[in-house]
This record gives sequence, structure tokens and C-alpha cells, in this order.
Amino acid sequence: MKTQYFVQYSNDSIINRFVIPKETFTSISIGIRNVGTDFIFPLVQNMFSFPIFFVLENDIFEQGKSIISERNIPSYKFSSNGFIIKIESVDTLEAICDISVDLALNGISVFIFFGQGLYEEDLVPLTQWNKPIEFKNLDFQKVETFIDVSEVGTTIFSRNNKFNSPRKVSYFISASYFLDIENSDI
Repeated sequence: MKTQYFVQYSNDSIINRFVIPKETFTSISIGIRNVGTDFIFPLVQNMFSFPIFFVLENDIFEQGKSIISERNIPSYKFSSNGFIIKIESVDTLEAICDISVDLALNGISVFIFFGQGLYEEDLVPLTQWNKPIEFKNLDFQKVETFIDVSEVGTTIFSRNNKFNSPRKVSYFISASYFLDIENSDI
């Protein structure tokens, strides 16, 4: 049986979770119960070319650290537990999607960036309990698309016309998922 998802324009509470230039990005939310690798991996693979950057704000699982180490996946460590990984192959993408889903399902932030001229050290998030998440060193003019992965889906912030409406975004989602048209902005 296919898993149902919905696609909507993001509400203000989601948009205001980040300090980003909102006037240049369209924000689309994809809601899904129990996000999985079989959802995230094809979505990211269908939307982007390489390189893609994953920001794992806190890697609380030894398994994730082991995978990064065993596969010699280059990573930029920005805190005691945070990693930024530049993805340049399908195998690495799938492995990091697995780690990302585990983190997201446990309430840990995972961010995905795509653009031109991005560097790992520019993608370090500044997270404070009562303030929006900020990427102080990032020139958002270089970012085409930014994705926030959570346990209940994703939020896509993009300036790319291929992803600027819920209908367009739905074309990038795996056919093994079913669109809930009634609860979508389509």
C-alpha cells in the first residue's frame, strides 16, 4: 500500500523558523507520516545534481559516525556532534539519507543545500532555543534550494522555478507515494 503525503505552501511558523531572505524563496511543505529513506533519497536524487550538502546538526548515533568513517565520506565537523557532508555520488547520497532519516525521526535537525559556490564552512547553523535558526556565514545568493528534513516531512525553500509550487514539487516525489489532493494546494 502506498503512503499518503500532502504538498502545501508553508505557513508562517515554518518560514519564520529560519533567518533567510524569504522574499527570494518559495516555501513548500511536504507532509508525510514517518518519513523514510525511500522518500528522501529519490526526492533529493530527482531534484538535484551533485554536489549536494547535508548538514547533520547533531549526530547522536554511533552507527552514523561509523558509516561516515568506514566509507571514508569526507565531512566537515562543526561542533562536538555536527557534520556537514558534501555529497558527490549516489552511494554516498543513499548512505547519508539513511543517517538523516534516523536523525529526523528522533527530532534532530537535518538540512540539505544545493547551489553554486557553496562551501562546508559556510553552512554551519547557529541554533538557539528561542530564536530562529541562522546560517551567519552563508551567502544565500549562492543557494538555489534549501530543504529542512523533519520527522513529519520536509520543507523546501527554493528560488528554482521547477520547485516553486506544490504541483511542481509533486513530480519529484517517488511514484510509490500517493498524493492526498484534498489536503494539498493543487
